[in-house]
Amino acid sequence: MFDLSACHVERLGDSEYRISWRQFDPPRPVAIYMSDDPDRFYGNQHPGTPLLCTTASEARIANPDARVRHYFYLETDRSDGAILAERRLSLQGSPNFRDLGGYLTQDGRKLKWGKLFRSGKLSTLTEQDMHYVRRLGLTLVCDFRQLVEQELDPTVLGPDSPHRLASLPVTPGSRNNFMENLLQRGVIAVDDAAGLMQEINRDFVLNQMPQYAEMFQLLLAGDQQLLIHCASGKDRTGFGAALILDVLGVDEEAIVEDYLLTNKYLPIDAEVQRLSAELTDQAGRPLSEEILRPLLEVRPEYIRACFEEIRKRHKSKQHFYETVLRLDDRKLAELKARYLH
Repeated sequence: MFDLSACHVERLGDSEYRISWRQFDPPRPVAIYMSDDPDRFYGNQHPGTPLLCTTASEARIANPDARVRHYFYLETDRSDGAILAERRLSLQGSPNFRDLGGYLTQDGRKLKWGKLFRSGKLSTLTEQDMHYVRRLGLTLVCDFRQLVEQELDPTVLGPDSPHRLASLPVTPGSRNNFMENLLQRGVIAVDDAAGLMQEINRDFVLNQMPQYAEMFQLLLAGDQQLLIHCASGKDRTGFGAALILDVLGVDEEAIVEDYLLTNKYLPIDAEVQRLSAELTDQAGRPLSEEILRPLLEVRPEYIRACFEEIRKRHKSKQHFYETVLRLDDRKLAELKARYLH
């Protein structure tokens, strides 16, 4: 059986993929199949003719079309299989655009690839990016940015995208007017930035849950292919993705690991330099890296603060799902049947 934590797909430029997995002992032949339709691998149909067969632990596959997303099925001579794809989508204008597929649930199932995505704002996508995203088949896009953010940077995927756009504004730091000061004045008034980020994440649980509950109701309205996003795909989206993974049964440690991938994909060092020249503290001084870095990166304690607040206020996860997210056993089973395999 494949160890999914050791299986990876990486795009090498526009011409090639590198696929890697943990070597079997003794080595066993692995056949590799490719498709631009993940449902081909989730149905009962035969995957077709393999691109190659190897006993190594890595293979390089030519990319036949850099404008579309590809999915891979790996199968051993003993019929052990694994479905794989890139975790991060190769987009110039949205570096933190990711697929939530592939994660293992506590009951042994896995999230389907190509169904649930997360990203930052979409207004910076290039024409090639938009073509790529349109080919994903998105039917629902949930925007967690405030209305002023949505107006300044509209979510546009082009005239051929059939998705429904749902505006679900989340106001991080609402109790201390953090976003109001940032958006309207370009001022960050904070002494303990890391503490503020934990407070913001607790505030998601305390004051922002109706928007996230609505996300799940929209998800249940049909066989949706979902994208959730905010400005950088970090905090508001990070919590939304954590809720989706949690509801589908992914272990909390794996949820934290997914959350931390933002640090790998966002250009945090460059953003620290840029924002230090644009933002000020209350005294009008440029912001220091000591303040900016905890605001721009993600840390385990940020998302753990959400889960701690949920445990603190609800007698069980089931109670939280039912009373806050409006997900009873039937709805939970429906979501799992749709997005797990």
